[in-house]
Amino acid sequence: MSYLSLFILGKVLYLVDFLEESKIKFTKEQLALLRPVERFNFRVMNAFNSQMITRKLFTMGSAVIGRRWIESVSARVVVDHGFENFKKVDPERGVFLVANHRSFNDQFVIAARLFKMYGAHHNIFFPVRSNYFYSNPTGLFVNLFVAMSAMYPPIVRDRDRRGWNKTATDIMVDLLEKPANMIGFHPEGTRNQSDDGYSFLPAKPGAGEIIHRAAPNVIPVFLQGFPDNFGKLCKENFKPAGKRKTLVHMVMGEPIDFSPELKLEPSRKTYLTISQKIMRTIAQLSEKERKIRKEFV
Repeated sequence: MSYLSLFILGKVLYLVDFLEESKIKFTKEQLALLRPVERFNFRVMNAFNSQMITRKLFTMGSAVIGRRWIESVSARVVVDHGFENFKKVDPERGVFLVANHRSFNDQFVIAARLFKMYGAHHNIFFPVRSNYFYSNPTGLFVNLFVAMSAMYPPIVRDRDRRGWNKTATDIMVDLLEKPANMIGFHPEGTRNQSDDGYSFLPAKPGAGEIIHRAAPNVIPVFLQGFPDNFGKLCKENFKPAGKRKTLVHMVMGEPIDFSPELKLEPSRKTYLTISQKIMRTIAQLSEKERKIRKEFV
């Protein structure tokens, strides 16, 4: 399927009003903050992700196909703990899965494990920097056929275009207001490249704003130990049983109660307070992980 045909198909789906779920209409001014290729890719991804039928098809693809290949290269060296807490989410609200950010594999491995345990439970989305996946023509194909369109919406880093991120926040709030959806998010805002797996970057207010506006279930996860590249992960995973070692312990906590914070007035201070509470919870999970890791030695 050609790049143009994907765009045309996505555009046709976008114009079918009775299938459209998203209530967001994008202005020319908003879209102008994206560069031409980014805008092109976004229109296609938004078309597929705002339709009930195509989104469910992609979710099934993630739960059956995507989950299997991720598990095939990681299941022998990644162990989950506390993932039964996921059953405690309120089915009437969307799910905001928040985790510390140590590698590019984090959220995908968590999602694969959840799909393995609970089937196609939610449509899963991962906000992603626009670099490559939206700024490169081939990024669209990777997003669609490898990530099953989950890398959505795009986030930009350029200071002069950060106005777009307000639109991306609106998209995430809209998604989380629907019980069928889940977003994987990193409250630190960027990847922590410190050699200390138990260190954290300062919380950013973005996660807090989304929670304050959408009031979703908030599920925290701590994990660390992924190699710095995908090849090392595969190599360790396929070693003989006696020679490989557990690299990653994923520890999931119970849903976080933000009832007091949701009553506060919307402000950057409120949003930051919420995000900091998330990181404190993740830090507590890191202490559990530290004890678990000692038991596995």
